[in-house]
Amino acid sequence: MSEGVREAMIKAAWLLIAERGLEGMSTREVLARTGAPRGSVYHHFPRGRVELIELAIEYSRQWMQDQIDAVRAETPQDVVAGYFAIWRRVVEGTDFRAGCAMAGVTTGGHDSAFLDRAAAAFNCASSALAARLEQVGLAPAEAAQRATVLVCAAEGAVILARALRSSEPLTLVARQLS
Repeated sequence: MSEGVREAMIKAAWLLIAERGLEGMSTREVLARTGAPRGSVYHHFPRGRVELIELAIEYSRQWMQDQIDAVRAETPQDVVAGYFAIWRRVVEGTDFRAGCAMAGVTTGGHDSAFLDRAAAAFNCASSALAARLEQVGLAPAEAAQRATVLVCAAEGAVILARALRSSEPLTLVARQLS
């Protein structure tokens, strides 16, 4: 088995969680989406579904960190616009089927270890946003508060965007926070 299969399975799990929540992510569906043989799950993930979920959460955390780091910004408004543009690409790019995988972990799970990992991923996004806001001139305390508000607001806007199958909630919230 190649590392490519393992990575494809992690990405498929991440997307399934973003689409269906934690309870909607099955190893059977991961295998179907990747075309990997059944034995691939335990070959690549000896602890099975639990390990696959943990790695999907880590992938999500790193993916969002990379997305935020790539936002081109000279002002706080650019950071806000860039962050909401990330979410717009997610929901529009999946025809409003996917949202935030960490929201899927949080709303669909009761396992404290998964919830702790999701909280760490949300905190990482907030920290990355705060760092970007500091880079464009906000004081650290203000940047941290604004970053937390951005994450909270984006999560709600993503949920509404999916329900309405429209990016308008993202546009509205981004405009209000800019």
